[in-house]
Amino acid sequence: MRHAIANWLNEQGRRTNDSSRAKRFYKLATRIEPRWSVPWYNLGFRTKMIGQWEDSLHFNQRAVELNADDEAAWWNLGIAATALHNWEEARRAWRGFGIALEDGPGEVSWTPATACVRLDPNQLGEVVWGDRLDPARIAVLNVPLPESNRRYRDIILNDGAPNGTRKRNGLDVPVFDELAVWQASSYSTFQVELSVPNEEAEEILREISNDHHVGVEDWSTIRMICAECSRGNPQPHSCKAVPLEGERKRFGFGAHKPGDVERVLIEWVTRARGCTYENVELALAATR
Repeated sequence: MRHAIANWLNEQGRRTNDSSRAKRFYKLATRIEPRWSVPWYNLGFRTKMIGQWEDSLHFNQRAVELNADDEAAWWNLGIAATALHNWEEARRAWRGFGIALEDGPGEVSWTPATACVRLDPNQLGEVVWGDRLDPARIAVLNVPLPESNRRYRDIILNDGAPNGTRKRNGLDVPVFDELAVWQASSYSTFQVELSVPNEEAEEILREISNDHHVGVEDWSTIRMICAECSRGNPQPHSCKAVPLEGERKRFGFGAHKPGDVERVLIEWVTRARGCTYENVELALAATR
């Protein structure tokens, strides 16, 4: 009887979209069946999704204590520990999931792997490329649109399950959803109107930008797609994608100050024929 009541409460929590209400149901379930891992996992999941990291850490710790075979709870524990910079617990969680990691203090790290992250998935949902630093963090390598309120070299805390794919060199690259900005970049975003006569000129621009440690992005190549398309392999649907307007020559730059962008552009117009640029404009300031 006790388990049936706990199961009913857990199911009510699972069915509601109200996080506060769901938490109340799950907590009642844990009081009735304190050694049943499922409502503890559900508490950990719900608090992860709303960024209550201390709570998520505690609830997922309890879930894996009761069921060491619960891979999802281990993963969510790793995310919560990473959010809190609790590297010892993050290592324990990733190993509990089955990921081999080197011993040692400090941040968890592995050889960076190419991945994509969907920034602020409940709003603009811009998908950018990045380096996956560990199971829960991606460093942004594109210069995001200023509307995203994200910056070149932001480090993003990402969810665990891929949500769509993008193609690179014929291979599917996973897209992970952002949970939070784990570390804000020191780079500001600048926008400039450029005249780029050919692909060679653009390659020269990228080469010079890289030499000066400045991010560069041709925002005119960004395709605005609907949510179904963004998440990859959509079923037939009424697509609401709309094109960007008036963006054919707008480039974004990630730099510490406008002078850094100016130096890149001066060198660029000297080396590449037929190139011009307008004023450098601040689009999104770095968080100081």
